[in-house]
Amino acid sequence: MMTIDRLFVPAAFCGLVATMPPASATPFERLDWLDRTVDQLRGQVRGPHGLSALRLVEAINQVRHATHDEFASAA
Repeated sequence: MMTIDRLFVPAAFCGLVATMPPASATPFERLDWLDRTVDQLRGQVRGPHGLSALRLVEAINQVRHATHDEFASAA
């Protein structure tokens, strides 16, 4: 599994980052944003930025899994 230190977001997807919740958001709010963002990126896979979309989906999925683990440990 790769570790993400920094993430380059192509200009085509900067709108997604603009809607990212703040660090103080609840895990539910973060997970909701992550889910919606992955859905939007998957819709872009067949477009001109498909490879970038796939790479972002992979990176965001790591964060989604960590957020799910956070839910599990809180229960």
